[in-house]
Amino acid sequence: MAKPIDSMALLCEVLNVDFATWGYEQPFTDQELASPSWQSLRDKVIAKTGKKNPSVRDFVEASGRGQLNDGPVFCGTPTQVADEMEEWFKTACDGFVLSATRIPGSYEDVARLVVPELQRRGLFRREYPGTTLRDTLGLPRPATHSWRQTIERRRA
Repeated sequence: MAKPIDSMALLCEVLNVDFATWGYEQPFTDQELASPSWQSLRDKVIAKTGKKNPSVRDFVEASGRGQLNDGPVFCGTPTQVADEMEEWFKTACDGFVLSATRIPGSYEDVARLVVPELQRRGLFRREYPGTTLRDTLGLPRPATHSWRQTIERRRA
């Protein structure tokens, strides 16, 4: 079972927010909760706790970070982990969201050890069709300074 401080550290790493600067039991203000970078998690925590203004404790407990209740746990050698991921991919899902079990190291281990095995099996790409994320996703490139037109339309 993860200790609350371990879960909080993982949550801070994922959200790029230092929750240690807030009181553990102190509810967040509406303004603090307005951060778009953690909107999805915020909504999940509010739904789970029923609190309009959850605290750091609520985020730690409701997020499941660092706890073994967020989904399947793939554990073993890179080949064993790839076997489990392949089985899940073929029968139960269309992709994965990985949660670190320790910081630092978890994501690096997956990239260095498991991804090559998944690539060998044809389950993870080796190359991307474009040179940018926009190209890879097939999104059009906006015209230069098009953001100005958007702002001007909103002001009108």
